[in-house]
Amino acid sequence: MTNKYDVLARINGGDETIVIGNVTAPNDRLAKVYAHNTFDEEDWDYLAVVRHEALKEVDGKPPVLGVSAE
Repeated sequence: MTNKYDVLARINGGDETIVIGNVTAPNDRLAKVYAHNTFDEEDWDYLAVVRHEALKEVDGKPPVLGVSAE
């Protein structure tokens, strides 16, 4: 089974972290390797992967306390 991972990065400390693309991998360790090898054209200050299904969209409305965010 493979998972889709979003790849996040920033070039300089203090810059915004942005989604620069995605990779597909069977596990977290290989997702990191694939992201590093795929997006190595810049000297990133920060590079991270997160499983796509783990992303939670924030819609601008304040969360209701005591209610699950799921």
